[in-house]
Amino acid sequence: MKKIKLLIKILFILFAFFWIFHKIPIEEFKNITIKNPFFLLTSFIFYNLSQTISAKRVDTYLKNININMEFKKQLILYYLGMFYNTLLPGGIGGDAYKAFKYQKEFNSGYKKIIKALLIDRLSGLFAIFLLLGFLSFFTEIKYALFLTLLLITPFILYFIHKFFFVEFKKSFFKNLIFSLIIQILQLFTFLFILVSLGIKYKIIELSILFFISSIISVIPVSVGGLGLRELTFLYGSEFLHINPAPVVMAGFLFFVINIISSAIGAIFLAKKAV
Repeated sequence: MKKIKLLIKILFILFAFFWIFHKIPIEEFKNITIKNPFFLLTSFIFYNLSQTISAKRVDTYLKNININMEFKKQLILYYLGMFYNTLLPGGIGGDAYKAFKYQKEFNSGYKKIIKALLIDRLSGLFAIFLLLGFLSFFTEIKYALFLTLLLITPFILYFIHKFFFVEFKKSFFKNLIFSLIIQILQLFTFLFILVSLGIKYKIIELSILFFISSIISVIPVSVGGLGLRELTFLYGSEFLHINPAPVVMAGFLFFVINIISSAIGAIFLAKKAV
């Protein structure tokens, strides 16, 4: 079954890039250059800052169920999870690997651990909704989406904590702040990639498109969102009436940064750090 799922993901990625190259001549990608490598390096730093705070967020949730792990070890385990999720997509998942490690060391029960990892992900998703609402205020669709997402989203997330993840309720506000910081850092990762490619137009619209791609990229038909994010940028760019090639390239470079960062987990695995 795992091999079949991996095959489906590979076929989807191949189809996605076939379709992208069908819509955009490959010569347009060949003409794209990195105009400022410094900003590309900065994007890598910002991305890994977001992952460090992500590890802190999940650590905060886990402390509610008496998993008190040294943060250095927690960070290493987080990168190992990234490695398993992104670079070993056909094998054990990153969350399953982390859950096994937590249970082995703290014996807190798989159900509680899985709930902690799930609410951690949901917190990040709702932070995206909040930021989409904020960004929409600066566009033509401003008031309706701005008010809806900005006012309703925190209450929905609190409701989820209170009634479905009650053991993590006391971490609600702190981790919502963490989630907002994480998503802002990821947005800046993408914006620095855009600047490195010389893209300095329609920044608000492209920021909204980035967050939409972040939501779409979690659909489990790809590896690390590869193909999904690029397709989102392809059609989003057409909607915004801008050249899609450099924006699609920016999405691909975001994936490359993800891959390089995930590879750090392989170093920890080789050293048997946890």
